[in-house]
Amino acid sequence: MRSYRFSKVLDDVSREFERPQDVLASEELTRDQKVRVLKEWELDLRELQVASDENMRDETAPAGRNAELLRACRLALADLGVADGDSGGAPTKQGGA
Repeated sequence: MRSYRFSKVLDDVSREFERPQDVLASEELTRDQKVRVLKEWELDLRELQVASDENMRDETAPAGRNAELLRACRLALADLGVADGDSGGAPTKQGGA
């Protein structure tokens, strides 16, 4: 995928893709781009979980949807050969150290 378009996708992954499996199925993205997209989506979902834990939840989102997407992101990354330790997973919900 061209650089400009790819950066637009990274800005809001969930606008471009409905499910992490759609990222895997994309013929437009390289493997490395798929990994970056899924990692970005994972980070976004972790931040939404933190917000929810702090009672700043998005009332329009179905309950449990973010957790389901987060699991799907982890599985998609595993399908691409990215181990848990390779994706920035860490003790905090945002994936930071």
